[in-house]
Amino acid sequence: MACGVLAVFWLSFGMLQLPTLNLAEPYTATDGGPAGTLSIAFNAVIALYLIVWGFAILTFLILSVKTNLVFMSIFLFVTAGAWILSGAYWKLSTGDYSGAETLQKAGGAIIFVAGVLAWYMTVAMMSAEMQFSVCLPVGDLGRFWTKSGTETRSAEDEA
Repeated sequence: MACGVLAVFWLSFGMLQLPTLNLAEPYTATDGGPAGTLSIAFNAVIALYLIVWGFAILTFLILSVKTNLVFMSIFLFVTAGAWILSGAYWKLSTGDYSGAETLQKAGGAIIFVAGVLAWYMTVAMMSAEMQFSVCLPVGDLGRFWTKSGTETRSAEDEA
């Protein structure tokens, strides 16, 4: 489910950037053109969009605490990246282009790290599923938590 939600996030964020959709046109004072992408309101809306998604992904971070370190790190970096990119759009809305550029580079670097971790997790899961001799460590965090009643009952039912 979390991977599907992240896919929706990235696809919807990518669609906001498509010039063919003319999403910035209502924010322009002139007749059409890309001028609306530099407007205060347009950039503030995208900043709010990223803040909301950051909180949604933060929920996944909190819920992944019992799984493994790689999943936790992915959600941590995507949450931080979304909020940093939000700051970049806030800077754009105020006209601070150098600050926006710095935040965009930082956000991009953090999200790149999340992407590398996601590929690592994909390889780790696929190699475990295919029973390859190489088992990549993911930092299991389940051993630090006591099993809930539901997990204990399902383990007893399987035995």
